[in-house]
Amino acid sequence: MKPFIAFLSALALMMLAPPAESQDALKVGDVVAARGARALGVIHVPDGVDKGVDIPVSVVHGREPGRVLALIAGTHGYEYAAILALPRVLEALDPARMKGSVILVHMANPQTFYDRRIYYSADGKNLNRVYPGKKDGTVSERIADALTREVIDQATHVIDMHSGDGNESLRPYSYWMTGNDPAVDAQSKEMNLAFGLDHIVIDHSRPKDVKDSRYTSMTGILRGKPSITAESGGLGRSDEPSIEIHRRGALSVIDHLGIMKAPSVRVTAPVWIDRSEVLTAPATGVWEPVLDARDAVAAGSVVGRVKDAYGRVLGEVRAPFAGIMLYVVGTPPVTAGEPVAFVGRPQTDNR
Repeated sequence: MKPFIAFLSALALMMLAPPAESQDALKVGDVVAARGARALGVIHVPDGVDKGVDIPVSVVHGREPGRVLALIAGTHGYEYAAILALPRVLEALDPARMKGSVILVHMANPQTFYDRRIYYSADGKNLNRVYPGKKDGTVSERIADALTREVIDQATHVIDMHSGDGNESLRPYSYWMTGNDPAVDAQSKEMNLAFGLDHIVIDHSRPKDVKDSRYTSMTGILRGKPSITAESGGLGRSDEPSIEIHRRGALSVIDHLGIMKAPSVRVTAPVWIDRSEVLTAPATGVWEPVLDARDAVAAGSVVGRVKDAYGRVLGEVRAPFAGIMLYVVGTPPVTAGEPVAFVGRPQTDNR
């Protein structure tokens, strides 16, 4: 009987705890925002098997209860556009006019930003592959655990904001990932449309186990929170158009969710990508792309070649099907098995 009693006790606590959207104060890490106010601070990830980190966050808690949107930038520290967009989003938010709240994670993985790392944290792990994390794991796993508990679990909706990493030339696009609940999937689709990017990758292949969600957005989706991933920018640039895509998209979703009135950039006729594949390097060497992001590609055509230091070809990368390029690695160093390009096939049946 003891396990059953414990279950009833836990259920009672869940029923007594008010949802984040109805709380008088919203606490995220050491940040406490009163109703109708904003607050800045950090989520402290303590030292463990390796050094911890402080994650900069802000909370804008609307005057009236409503939905809670989490905006997460800087999962990969070399992806600058989203990191630079969030202070602009913060500036645009007026808690006195808000019905609901916004949690802004300004830099999910700060050390990778300051170290100019692509893909991997100091522990050699990709933060966007270790969710929901481990409280006693390495730093990437502890960050994922903290963001899951403090941010995703308190949100009703999530946007994971990315760019092409420091080595990737990227066409702006977003991901419509699906989970186990058609109602959540439908809301995620609407969020993609509201964000306003005109290319949307349909991805039904992501993990469906809440205990092994791996990706930020899937962690939200598998917990019943409609979530999307948006991509704009790349190659370590901080260009104005890429930053503005993230700012406008975030505010448009805020408007879509009824949190605060803002200009909508909703897309009405996007290009849906119904098949996609990441292409990887066949060898470690010097990458020479033939195509760039936004190019069309025929099935079997060369996307690029890997050469050795003497200029001898070690291998070619070819398109597995006809489609369009979504990103292409635009810098020379590549490692065997790592991504060099992402190709997608536009849907043709007008669904």
